[in-house]
Amino acid sequence: MSILNNVSALAASRQLGITNQGLSQTIQRLTTGKRINKASDDAAGLAISNKLGADVRIASQGQRNANDGISVLQTADGVLDEVTNLLTRAAELAQQASSGTSGADSGTGKVALDAEFQNIITTLGDLQSNTKFNAASIFGGAAIAVTLGGFSTVTVSVGTFNSLASSDKLNTAANATAAASKIGTALDAVSALRGTLGAQSQQLQAVSNSLGIEVENFTAAASQITDANVASEVVNLSKFQILNQSGISALGQANTSAQSILALLR
Repeated sequence: MSILNNVSALAASRQLGITNQGLSQTIQRLTTGKRINKASDDAAGLAISNKLGADVRIASQGQRNANDGISVLQTADGVLDEVTNLLTRAAELAQQASSGTSGADSGTGKVALDAEFQNIITTLGDLQSNTKFNAASIFGGAAIAVTLGGFSTVTVSVGTFNSLASSDKLNTAANATAAASKIGTALDAVSALRGTLGAQSQQLQAVSNSLGIEVENFTAAASQITDANVASEVVNLSKFQILNQSGISALGQANTSAQSILALLR
């Protein structure tokens, strides 16, 4: 027995320090919800989770880019639906103007038909020139490169559709017949353009869905590494609280045990 060194008290103090460290870490995990709060908690896990976090952000932005591209195509398709209606009406007017029952050439009937036809041509020109998305022209504008995270970049391009001009007239049967031919060609072009837009939209939608799955999987993987298991940490909290209390009691006993040596001096 020694009065110079109380080894039992040193051991109890050391173990109490370990208990307090575990208790502090458990409380931190419960308050933050994270298993890894600093690099020393899990250096390898932190490095992996940081990379997964970047992957989640990149895939999420790629998904937003794809949805923006879909919005451009939907805007164009909505306008082309109205263009189809206008061209259909123009074809109807041309068919009527080419018939002799609409009045003699340059007569009142054909003048009225041509006036409506010219309004349609003007409207088509306005739709082609003034349809914009985020201040950029959609029809005939520059191709838009849609960056899709780890997927290939998709180029969204919307061509022009208006092949009619103010020189096209319905004021005579001959002009009406010629205009009807051009209108038919324009309708075919619009249908083909809408088919192309539909294919591009389907492609972007498929990529957007795939990126959404990536975000889900990356998030789940990062969660497995970084998130605290609350049930397990609650168990640890109870354990460390009990150990802390018993350790303090044991340290007190170790500090007083040396006093028993004084009995030898009596």
